[in-house]
Amino acid sequence: MIEENVVKRITTLEEKHVHQERILADLNEVILDQQKRITRLEALLTRADDRIERLSVAIEQPRSATDERPPHY
Repeated sequence: MIEENVVKRITTLEEKHVHQERILADLNEVILDQQKRITRLEALLTRADDRIERLSVAIEQPRSATDERPPHY
């Protein structure tokens, strides 16, 4: 009877362990996917910041009269 109870407890613990390993593997996949997305978004944000900076500099540069359109356009 005692051995039967011990075997049952060990089996239960093994089942829980396998279940937890699967959960950890699933969570790891989610974390890896999120990191890929974060890395991609950081690159996008860096490119957008660079473009905004270039546009800002271009807007602030004085234009020559030959580059301006006449008022009737």
